[in-house]
Amino acid sequence: MHRRTAAQLFETMAEMKGLPMKVGQILSFMDGVVPPEYQGIYAELLSRLQVNAKPMAWEPMRELLEAELGRPVTELFASIETEPIAAASIGQVYSATLADGRAVAVKIQYPDIGKAVISDLRNAGSIAKTMQAVMPNVQIGVMIEDFLGRIGEECDYRREANNMTAFAARWASDPRVLIPAVHPQLSAERVLVTELMTGQRLDQVATTADAARRSAIGEVLFSFVFRSLLRHGMFNADPHPGNFLFPGDDRVVFLDFGCVQYFDEDSRRAFRRVIDAILAGSEGPQLWAVLAEALEFPDDTSAPLREIIETYVRYCFEPVLAPQPYRYTREYTTRLSQITLEAKLTVAKNLLRIGWREPKRHGLVLLSRILFGMNSLLASLEAEADWRTLLQQA
Repeated sequence: MHRRTAAQLFETMAEMKGLPMKVGQILSFMDGVVPPEYQGIYAELLSRLQVNAKPMAWEPMRELLEAELGRPVTELFASIETEPIAAASIGQVYSATLADGRAVAVKIQYPDIGKAVISDLRNAGSIAKTMQAVMPNVQIGVMIEDFLGRIGEECDYRREANNMTAFAARWASDPRVLIPAVHPQLSAERVLVTELMTGQRLDQVATTADAARRSAIGEVLFSFVFRSLLRHGMFNADPHPGNFLFPGDDRVVFLDFGCVQYFDEDSRRAFRRVIDAILAGSEGPQLWAVLAEALEFPDDTSAPLREIIETYVRYCFEPVLAPQPYRYTREYTTRLSQITLEAKLTVAKNLLRIGWREPKRHGLVLLSRILFGMNSLLASLEAEADWRTLLQQA
């Protein structure tokens, strides 16, 4: 029954694209979202959404490409493959060659994807009950609201181009971090042309690479998240496995910068104080003081709410607080998923009671998503390292 249900979810999400498919991509790598005995079934089928959604025909994509860039495709590229190399939630990617021989990736948005998302949301109820029944540890409604708040940004490829350029500039000195260069003269609101990069997928690395390489890759992923946040005040909030390629050794290609959050200097320093407190082993009032500042909780926050938030934060950083080196496991992320759900339910109940709904410091929901997503990626690699030292160096 569960295999049939997972297959139905895959077929429905792959057809609907947009928001439901995005939800499916995230669910595919989250441990603990379904009963443990069925985890493999759902992971196997839904993981296809990471890189293998059902493609749209070339003709409407070509028409949009030419309309956005104002020239025939034959003038834009020396050649272009009409079968996509990747089909994702709001667009497809094609390989092409420029007149000077350089290989590029051409990401084209699905025509009228904005309208399609609205339509999909009306249909999403047809699968929401099924998803909730087999995935009781996930707040599907909260996840959809989260994506709704960002879908407009993700549909503007000019914003993504700027995000890629910003990240590339800040990581230019690290040869392990590869971010495709943008071709701005060939990019527009619904078309993004970048340097073409290739490599293995995460599932291939997880099953074929030795422990040393998997751990080295894990170190890059970990450092990318925390250094981007703590040193540069930014992070890429879409951590599903299809957004990474692994060309060899410990190098990582980072793809898809449509969902990026920037924090101001005040927020960056507040997050740094939280990390310093965690590394110092702070608990109780000392830890809560920096958490309340960073998360902007009111002074009269109840003791039970403080306790669950502290528990959640400390468990998020269990791989740092434990004796080093520490190896990530699926057992850890399964428990983290359970604690995350408990924390969200407790927070929601208490915040409704006291009338406080939205933090002034935007992006906290996304920050929670990237931390959970990173931990899930590292667990799939069974990466082992001295994470405490890496966090201190971030």
